[in-house]
Amino acid sequence: MKSMLETYLTLKQTKLLSATLEAQTRACGFAELPTVVSILNERKCRDVLDVGTGEGSFLIEVARKAKGTRFLGVDHNAFAIEKATARLRRRSMKNVRFETAFFDPAFDLKRRDAILTRYTLQHSSKPEDFVRAVFSRLKRKGTFIAVESMETYTDCHVPDPVWEAYRAALLTVHAKIGSNGNIGKALGSLFRRSGFRNVQVGIVICSPSTVGLDRFTSVVLATTALAHTLFPDLFDRKLVRRMGRWLEDGPGIVRRDPYVATAIAHGLKP
Repeated sequence: MKSMLETYLTLKQTKLLSATLEAQTRACGFAELPTVVSILNERKCRDVLDVGTGEGSFLIEVARKAKGTRFLGVDHNAFAIEKATARLRRRSMKNVRFETAFFDPAFDLKRRDAILTRYTLQHSSKPEDFVRAVFSRLKRKGTFIAVESMETYTDCHVPDPVWEAYRAALLTVHAKIGSNGNIGKALGSLFRRSGFRNVQVGIVICSPSTVGLDRFTSVVLATTALAHTLFPDLFDRKLVRRMGRWLEDGPGIVRRDPYVATAIAHGLKP
């Protein structure tokens, strides 16, 4: 059975999702970008495919920091690609482009130096098949980079019941839409079973102390709005109000330093 994000989303749903992805780029991306760009540069990747690129904000930031590399971002959501293309037109960048496409057996068989995914594998109904398809579309010594959330690692350095309720609600939403918010834990074994070698997995923490209070609160607000709007029975108004009051207490948030965790895995095709 396909997950929700493997199906066609409406324009309204895409706008809500895009707002969250943009906030994730500003916040979590602030911590993730240096690692992703470093891997691409170290491996001298010159031709990179980004699968599930969404509204393009993360890929544009990667491309801005890796100017000697060509990037193609694809997503089956035409509304998201329209937004990504419009975002690109506002920048004078020649090394990135976007296309509407499914990453399926009919997709371009060209082999590339690297393939990147971010928050994409978690929404795949057949993640192992997906990783094997990535393997087949890489050149020898090609690199696969996957950035995925680890929702059960969402926590506070000082225990907090509101943040714990937020984590529980998000896990419930993941289950509802058929995605796996903890697939970051499985990346190492997924890569290895699919044939990748020199597999490494690191964890990046997005918190007020690592990305700043403003970035952190913006991504929590955007995620809360998305979850409540799409699934008001799972992420109810009472929790939204609790989150609103909680986010107003800036000094308290800084003191507790709540965080979300992201796994970044990479491996080489022998």
